[in-house]
Order: sequence, then C-alpha cells, then structure tokens
Amino acid sequence: MAEASPLEKGAHPFSAYEFTLARRYLGARRKDGGIALIAIISFLGITLGVAALITIMSIMNGFRHELMSQLLGVQSHIYVDVRPQQYGNLDALTPEELTALSDEIAAVPGVVSVGQRVVGQALVSVGGRTGPAQVIGISREELATIERVSGTPEPGGNTGIQFGTFDGFGDGRNGGDIILIGQQLARNLGVMPGDEITLIGASGTATPFGMTPRRKAYEVGGVFSVGIYEFDQIVVFMPLDQAILFFSLDGPETIEARVANPDGMDPVLDEVVNRVRGRGIIYDWRQQNRSFYDALQVERVAMRMIMALVIGIAALNIITGLIMLVKNKGRDIAILRTMGATQGAMMRVFTTIGLMIGGVGAIGGVLLGIVLVLNIGVIQNFIQIITGVNPFNPEVYFLTTLPARLDWTEVTFAAGFGLFAAFLAAIPPAWRAARLDPVEALRYE
Repeated sequence: MAEASPLEKGAHPFSAYEFTLARRYLGARRKDGGIALIAIISFLGITLGVAALITIMSIMNGFRHELMSQLLGVQSHIYVDVRPQQYGNLDALTPEELTALSDEIAAVPGVVSVGQRVVGQALVSVGGRTGPAQVIGISREELATIERVSGTPEPGGNTGIQFGTFDGFGDGRNGGDIILIGQQLARNLGVMPGDEITLIGASGTATPFGMTPRRKAYEVGGVFSVGIYEFDQIVVFMPLDQAILFFSLDGPETIEARVANPDGMDPVLDEVVNRVRGRGIIYDWRQQNRSFYDALQVERVAMRMIMALVIGIAALNIITGLIMLVKNKGRDIAILRTMGATQGAMMRVFTTIGLMIGGVGAIGGVLLGIVLVLNIGVIQNFIQIITGVNPFNPEVYFLTTLPARLDWTEVTFAAGFGLFAAFLAAIPPAWRAARLDPVEALRYE
C-alpha cells in the first residue's frame, strides 16, 4: 500500500497547513503572483464601510434617544381629553368630578404625577413684532416637576430657566400675569424677563360688530429652553386659572399623567383606561408623536440598508482579488491537488483568505467607528470651522448639538455583516479554485 503524502497524513478541515497556505498567499508579493495591493484596498473598503455603518447608526441612535428623552422630559405620557364640545359622546364634568378623576388616575401604580391642563393657540405681539404661540395652561405645582422647563440649568447645560426666574409663576388673582416663554421665541421677539408682551386669542367678546379677539398683556417672568428648537420657538407656559380665563373656558380640558417608565407603560395605561370608564378620550405619547416616531424608525432602517450596501460593494474587491490569485496560483493549486489536497481543502484556503481580509477589516472598522463616535463633537466643530457652515443646523434637526450613542448591538451587527460579506465574496473564487483540473493546469508547464 502506497505511503500517504504529508498533506494526506495531517490533513483535516481547517488544519494548520490550510491557514499557513492562506496566510502566505495573502502576503505574497506581486511578482510572485500575489494580490497584496488589492487585498489592502479590499481591507480599507471593509474598514471604511464598517466604520461608516457604526458612525451613522450611532448618530441615528443618539438622535432618536436625545429627541425622545427631550420630548418625554416635557410632554406628558398619558392624556385624558374631557372636552364634551370636541367629542359629542362625553358628558361635561364638574370641577369636583374632574378633581376626583384626577385623583383616581394618580392612584394608579406607576403614575408619578397628574395635572390638569389647557392648551390653546394665540398670537404674541410686542413692539410691532408678532408670531404664533402655543399657550399651555398649567399649575405651578405641576410645572415645578418638569425640570427641563422650570429647573436651574447645570453649568454648560441648555435646558431649564435660562434667564429670569420661575418664582412668581401662578401667584396672584387667577394665577397672576407672569408667564414663561421659550428661548427662541424670546429671541424672535427681542424680549427679556421683565418685559411685557401681548397675547391675542381667537375667543373674545361679542360686540355689535362681531367677535372681538381677546387681548391681554403679560409679564415675561422667565425664559426657558428644553433643548428642542421647535418647542422653544413657540411654547408659552401660563398659569392654569389664567389660561382658563384667557380662552373663556369652563375649566381644564385635559388630564395629563406622567409615568415612571414610558417605554413599558402598557399595564399602567390599561389600568388608567379601566378607571376613566368612558369619562374621557385616552391616548398616550406614542400616539401623540406617531408620525415623528415612525419617521425615525423608517429612517433608521433605510440608513442601515444603505450602509450595508456600501459594505457589500466594498466586498466585491475581494472577488476580483481572489479570482486573480486563483489564476496566478493555478500551477501551485494543481501541484497541491496532485499531492493529495482535496477540493474542500482548496475551497477552505481561499475562503479563509476572504475571512482574513474581512476579519481584519471589520476589527479596523470597529476601532475607527468607535473613535469617530467618541469624537463626533470635535469633528462637527472642525467641519464648521473649515466650511463656515454648521452641518447640524438646529432649525432643521430641532437639536442644538449632534448626538451620537454607541449601541453594541449595532457595533456587533456592523462587524458581523462586514465579515459575512467578505465570506460571501470569497465563495465564487474559492469554488473556482476547488474545481481547477490539475491535469489541465500542468499540461503546458
């Protein structure tokens, strides 16, 4: 019986000689039939693709997290609309019944605060300048729980009372005449704390000439910022009793509650529905921001698909490089086959080369992506200095800074997809190498 060749003696799937052969082929110089330059280009393509995917998805995650945190830091989580004029199947509630319903909602486990509110639209005018405003009537006690409005900003912080004070809000007859306005609205009007502005409401007094819009002057007690440009540009907080008077209402129009865990609030919401029992129309923050929330989700999926396509295109270089390598190393492959190397061994050698390129590229992409994400603010400032243009305009994105939030699930997905794309790209040339006929390859040698 013939003695087995060295390859046959120690050969088994993923043996040391397969890895050694793959490493030598990958590092071979061009004059020896290697593809070092193409391998480097392929490596850089995978690296940049993975880094771009990590960076883009981190920005998308940061964007979503920051916006939702800021929205939920200002907005309520559960709304109970009790307006009979808006919904014909509701009975008007007396002040006592409204208070009793608020107490029932406050007793639900998981609810941390409950308040009654009025929301209306008005025009704000001062010194010939006018603009739209959303007036929110709210009690002093409830507003004090919203740190992003009434809180004292931390050093360098952009939320809370920026100018003036929260003191005096809600004091006086019918809540007094002191209001809080958003920072962007204050800038547009050119007002500061202590200045007077005039609010003009649609409801007013009936006269022989028709309805006269209601006009009333209020003192700006404080200027707040919640960090959302659109919110800071339009919102005015007014004492609840004063808002009821200004809009000529019989009482509060909604009961609003905040919960401890907005993302897992379904059990709390179900209990609130049971306790309201048809006395109001109930909806939550997810329905309130449905179009915005869905848009973020669609954008996130679309960006992931686009960046994954970029990685896939980068992996095409691996196909080109390995096909050239198979062609250049055809004689070597034929000799190995005659020495006992199997088709499977040849296929594993070339898929290993693809995995080496993809693996090193994925690791490099992860490291580069993490560095970019951790220094995203520096990069934003650098681009702004060089171009003179803010790449993250707060008027467009409703945020004043570019957010980025690393999600290790996304990092794992990016690295795994880069490696998987490299593996798929290596299969066609590996299959070609495995099917190479040794007789044909050596016929003219």
